[in-house]
Amino acid sequence: MIQLLWCLIKYNSSNLEMHSKYLFLSVLAFCLFESITAYRPRTCYSCKGINCMRTSRETTKQCSDPLDYCVTIFDNFNVIQKGCSYEIQESLRRRCDNNSVECHKCNTDRCNTLGQADYMCIQCDSSQNAKCASAPMELKPTRCGSPTAPNSYCFVQYNGKVIQRGCSRSVVEQEACKENPDCMLCLAGDIRVCNTANFKPGSLSLERIQL
Repeated sequence: MIQLLWCLIKYNSSNLEMHSKYLFLSVLAFCLFESITAYRPRTCYSCKGINCMRTSRETTKQCSDPLDYCVTIFDNFNVIQKGCSYEIQESLRRRCDNNSVECHKCNTDRCNTLGQADYMCIQCDSSQNAKCASAPMELKPTRCGSPTAPNSYCFVQYNGKVIQRGCSRSVVEQEACKENPDCMLCLAGDIRVCNTANFKPGSLSLERIQL
């Protein structure tokens, strides 16, 4: 309501000579839309257990409270639930109280896309950041989205003179990298930020990469 009144005052102060009924109703409708949009409840990904590993079972849900936020809940670094925080059972929601690694909170639509808490890779493109090629160890690893494959991999790929590093989350992505001699996969859990490594393009064969 306060936002609506402020919108009307702000508009009228700059349009003092416009007094038609039609114009006023148009402004009122615009301000109502702006006010409603500002307080529209967020939409979050929602899933439980093994379904959080399956994109076909991961659905979206609009939160019932406009002040609610999206969460991803972890257990031993595995995702066990995603959804609107107020709709997750209290025992799990408590993990979000102290900025625990077992909970990730976010405040935009469908932002709760993270995978395992320890699934982190360097994610960069040398055409946008030269350190991706020359000094990848100086880059900060970031969490990957939810994997849909049994294993979570990072990758390094050469595409001409461009080097790309990132997360390989699906079987399709992993198979494509496996068949590409200019792409290398590494297990994210074995070595922290394993995809800081470099290799000679064209030197990898199918037999050297076992998924």
